[in-house]
Amino acid sequence: MSGELIFTLWAAIATFQRQQIVKGTREGLDAARARGRVGGRPRALSAEQVTDARILLSAGQTQAAVAGKLGVSRWTLKRSLDFVVGI
Repeated sequence: MSGELIFTLWAAIATFQRQQIVKGTREGLDAARARGRVGGRPRALSAEQVTDARILLSAGQTQAAVAGKLGVSRWTLKRSLDFVVGI
């Protein structure tokens, strides 16, 4: 019986600690966003580079050639072309 009680107390303490960690993390991320910080990895290609890539592709160059000129892989170029819509 006492083993179950101790286990239940430890579980409750662990749950409380987890909630505090999550709360602190969210508050920190919100504060960073308020300061203008954007998380995540920077984009491999800028919008201007994607526009240039579209021009080169429409001129008949291959994706491999355009990707080589921009210094990225063909896959990165393809994802960037798919992601940046309307440019």
